[in-house]
Amino acid sequence: MLEEVSDASAKLEPGDLMAYCGLQNLAESLGSRDALEYWKSSPYPLNFMDKYELKNDFEKAILDNNRKICGCLTETNGLLLPWNDIDAYEKIDPGNARLRSLFSGTVGVNAWRLLWLPPSLPYYSLGWPFADPALKKFTKRLVFSSWRMVPRMIASLTSYEAERNMIGLFDSSIRNTPDSRKRLRPLLKFARSDRDGRLTGLPILGIIYPSITLAKACDPLKTASASLPSAADAIHRAQIEIARLLLPIVSSSPEYGPEDDNWYWAAPILLDVHYHRGSAEKFFHSKELADIWGGEEISGDDDDGDEGPSLWREAIAEVIELVEGKILLKRPPRDLALVLAKMAIAGPGITCLRALARVTGGLSVGGLWEPLDEINMSAMRMSRPFVRLFNLPTSSALLRGLYASDSRGAQAYWRQVLEYCLDGGLQAVLDEYVHFLKESEGLFGYARGKAACRISETAAEALSLRTASLDVDEIDLDKKSRSISRSKRTMRTNFAVMLSDKRSDESPSENRVSQVRKAFNSPFWPFVLATTSIGQEGLDFHAYCHAVVHWNLPSNPVDLEQREGRVHRYKGHAIRKNLAERYGLSEVGQNDTDPWEALFTAGKRDRKDGSGDLVPFWIYTEGEARILRYVPTLPLSKDRERLRELCKSLAVYRMVFGQSRQEDLVALLMNRLEIKDMDKLKIDLSPPKGFSMER
Repeated sequence: MLEEVSDASAKLEPGDLMAYCGLQNLAESLGSRDALEYWKSSPYPLNFMDKYELKNDFEKAILDNNRKICGCLTETNGLLLPWNDIDAYEKIDPGNARLRSLFSGTVGVNAWRLLWLPPSLPYYSLGWPFADPALKKFTKRLVFSSWRMVPRMIASLTSYEAERNMIGLFDSSIRNTPDSRKRLRPLLKFARSDRDGRLTGLPILGIIYPSITLAKACDPLKTASASLPSAADAIHRAQIEIARLLLPIVSSSPEYGPEDDNWYWAAPILLDVHYHRGSAEKFFHSKELADIWGGEEISGDDDDGDEGPSLWREAIAEVIELVEGKILLKRPPRDLALVLAKMAIAGPGITCLRALARVTGGLSVGGLWEPLDEINMSAMRMSRPFVRLFNLPTSSALLRGLYASDSRGAQAYWRQVLEYCLDGGLQAVLDEYVHFLKESEGLFGYARGKAACRISETAAEALSLRTASLDVDEIDLDKKSRSISRSKRTMRTNFAVMLSDKRSDESPSENRVSQVRKAFNSPFWPFVLATTSIGQEGLDFHAYCHAVVHWNLPSNPVDLEQREGRVHRYKGHAIRKNLAERYGLSEVGQNDTDPWEALFTAGKRDRKDGSGDLVPFWIYTEGEARILRYVPTLPLSKDRERLRELCKSLAVYRMVFGQSRQEDLVALLMNRLEIKDMDKLKIDLSPPKGFSMER
């Protein structure tokens, strides 16, 4: 399933060569080694290097006030990060052919418009930007480098470029400063009305509340068909059903007077109180709900989307008053059924409930709804982090920019959140994600409630990955005195992150490393993970990634195989894409069980005789998706010849996999035998006939 991508976007620009000349002159003036490999691997190396020989010599020269190095910096364009441009959210030159290539395939195809990857198996036609053909095929990037400065550089500059585009889409006058960014304050939050002191912002509850009634009545998978209905058609069908369900709820409400917006959050709750009263009352009086839904916010800066003093517990008190009949609502809004239809199809709370129920046995299985404690609480735990996701400054800017000139006109932000979830097919996204989590967490045989709890905890942790700030050097040159100063700046990383071990310069906690892995193995950000050799052994990154970027080529075929093996795994992203392309919704049927079980069952049923159980779980080529190998080499570079030799060695290595001292054996065989004779020596590691790969 491997395909090598010819990367024409790794272009060398005149500015790159000027930066090399400056860096090489600097290295020579410091008596340091040849700087060619540094230059090939990273732009602005002096800003991102730490504890390198060249950087140590440079810092010593600064302390010694060595004016020779000033000339190397003043005569060169593009050697140092332009901090003035960064502060103004201006576009900066990638300054490096490899980074230019990475930008081309990620931020260059507008992947920054996505807060999650499009589903492999949508239930209706997705909206923009998820319908963009380039983004429908998009997969995450796993980048391997031999240099420790490279992951830090990739995470910083790629995230900056994504953030710059998102902020600029909404308001190009916002600067990259704390004061200016305060204009992007969280919008999904509770507050007190200046007029009467009442709690406002309660529509948040409608977005994340897992309504049983709406989950059962308006499942988009049940109305899906092989011809893929439009979102408008799915909404229309749900709207008709919801209007019927609302009749006993709204029958006693006033027919005249002002519309009451509280219906948007109250109606899903009132529907459950009417149709599932016992379960709803138990749910809303549960202490666990107060802990999950109304717990104190984790402290953090504005970039993490936190809301300040929490009013969640007061919101719960208001909900309980509604359940007990102490709140009287006025006239329902005219578009109530329409808004509830969108919530039912794509609201985070309801989609989380459906996804967890589906993967643990189905919506109609007896015992799911009565009692519903563990499943429903798990859905609440999983949906709660969506508030933080949409409160991030980048998310807020993205949605307000995308829907600013929308035909639907100016909308409250919570409505824009619903539109985005609808356009992005959130139900199909979560169904695919929880199917993978059930596999990866090894939850076969678990009780339904316990399995749902484990899945929701992992998903919530992935969704809650916080923006990290990496230290980057600011090097300032005083032209008059010809002196150089150095200070620390920070750059935010979220769209792209680095994976580092505890011994590295970033010294992250083990929890951060684990959370980065879980977030990368989710459909949500980060979309780029940059690492050194620490990421090439024993770690799986295949859930939503089937593209490996060899920033620097490894020294042997063993490492090449290990790197690419991180994304070529059981039920990987490429496998699921191909199954969805082959079967679509034709094998799923209008039921409420896990659709991905049906797809893999169909793939197993239709495989060719003798193909074995690697198909369709590890290998499935009936589709366009492949494991993509990117090697962004420069024109006329010796890396191209090295790659050819590595590929030859790799072909032999695969035949002798499992032997001790592989490198020595490979070298011996290549010197003694022809490639055509290697077939006699291969070891077949496929499972025996009849062996099941499904558990």
